[in-house]
Formats: sequence, structure tokens, C-alpha cells
Amino acid sequence: MGDLNNIDIGWRSALMFAVCLPLVIAAIMLLARRVERVANNFLAVFLLIAVIAQVPQIIGFSGFYTVWPGLTLAPFGVELYAGPLLYLHAYSLMIGPPLHWRRWLLLPGILQTVYYTICSLTLGDYRAKWDYSGSIHVPYVDPVETVLGLALMLFAIVFIFRMIARYRVFLNNTQSAAADFDPTWLKRLMIAIVLAGILFAVLELVPLITGPVSYVSAYPPQVLLTAVIAWLGFQALVQTTVAFPKMKAPDSPGEASPEQPDSKDWGSEGSALQVAVESGGWHLESRLSIKDVASRMASN
Repeated sequence: MGDLNNIDIGWRSALMFAVCLPLVIAAIMLLARRVERVANNFLAVFLLIAVIAQVPQIIGFSGFYTVWPGLTLAPFGVELYAGPLLYLHAYSLMIGPPLHWRRWLLLPGILQTVYYTICSLTLGDYRAKWDYSGSIHVPYVDPVETVLGLALMLFAIVFIFRMIARYRVFLNNTQSAAADFDPTWLKRLMIAIVLAGILFAVLELVPLITGPVSYVSAYPPQVLLTAVIAWLGFQALVQTTVAFPKMKAPDSPGEASPEQPDSKDWGSEGSALQVAVESGGWHLESRLSIKDVASRMASN
């Protein structure tokens, strides 16, 4: 262990800590929220993961690696969680549980954490860790993490955009106040993810071409990326104050029975429905849904 006097909390560490602090606050508030608990929990964990990813910047500029060189290969590599957590957040918000096979998307991140934990605890002193990092981790493990992280993020972006498109159709067909639940904030979230993905790609791919990026060179885009994620977290806090209507998962069993001759007089049904809605003043309720009307009419 080095001299503790070498630890110096400079402006770079302080600024990164200040940018990360809102992420922690937003995550705690999301974890405490009872509405949309599953979706908010996934987003809260994503925000905390974003903070963990910035710990090397905070402690690096403060001199911790000089004092404790054994921190090399500490379990701060968490990028494989990012895409799956955002996808599971969006899926839980718009479609809802059960998640089925989708929870397995978290497995690469779990394996990544296990890998770094084993390296940190079993490789011995910092010299052994430096040797392992230079001979195995950097040339072989880093490229796999980079490609897999980008693939998982691309998967999340594509499928969340598709979910948003389906969800808007669902809202327009089932909700009288569709605008209240329109996932505009999720679209903004996806734009933020694309920007974050570009920054992530730059930070991860450039070292493969030009060699390792120094802490100083990587610092500005990481600060910007963290600020974007903080904005994302508070957007979610503002928008998820009520439960979102859920659409049926595309791979869930169909509920409709085989086609049979239709014996209902739908003209009479529609007239009765119109009378009930107008006489009861239901049309004046901003959040009236088809489900509400069906329940009041004792219908399916």
C-alpha cells in the first residue's frame, strides 16, 4: 500500500462525483416508488450501474490506484448490464410481467461481474494482476466485452423502438386519454441511449485501434455520458407517477377462441353503450379506458 498522502480529491474527481450524485438520488427515489415497481427497479439498477462504471474515473484522478495498485481488475466493468436493463425497464413498463426468457439477458452482466470479482480476489498482488491484464485481459477479454456490450445495446435500441410503435397503436385503440400515456419520454430515452451508445463505441473501440485511451482523454465524454443518463433518470421519475396500461406480449398465448358465427346484434350493443356513456357522463373522465367501460357495462 502506498502513502495515503498521495490521495488528492481534485476537481475532476469532484466534478464526476457531483454528476453521479443525481443518479444515486434518482435510483433511490425509483426504488422507493410503489407505482410501476418492476419497471422502476430495473431503471434504478441501471442508474446505479452507470455510477459504478464511473468509479474508476473518480478514484483514478484521486490517486487511489497509486496508493492501492491492487484495485486493478476490480469489478467496475458493468457495461454488459446496460442494454438488458433498459430493455427490461421498457418491457415491464409497456407490456409487464412475466418476463419469461428475457431475464436471461442479464446473464452476460452477471458473468462479467463474477469474472472481475474472481480476478480481483485470486490473482494475487498488483504485479500479478498487471501481468494478467497485459497478457490476457486487454488483448482477449476486452474485445469480447466491447463487441458483446455493443450487441446488447443495439438489441435494446431496436426492440424498444419497436415496442414504442406497438404501444402507441395500443394506446390509440384502448385509451380515451392516450396522450397521457404516450411514451414520448421513452423515445427521448432512446435518443439518449443512441448518443450514449456512440460515446460508448468511441470509448471502447478507439483503444483497439490506437491503443489505450488515457484517463484525461476519456474524461470529457464520460462526464457528458453520465449527465445524459442523469437526465434520463429524472425524466423517468417525472413520467412514471401512474401505472401504465399494459399491452399483451407478442409471444403470449392468444386469448381469442376459434372463430364462431357471431350472433350478437352489434348495432344494438353500440347504441346501448353510447347511451350509457353519455347519460353517465363517462366521456368527461380524462382517464376513461375501454377496460373501465367494459367493467361498468359488465362486459368483456
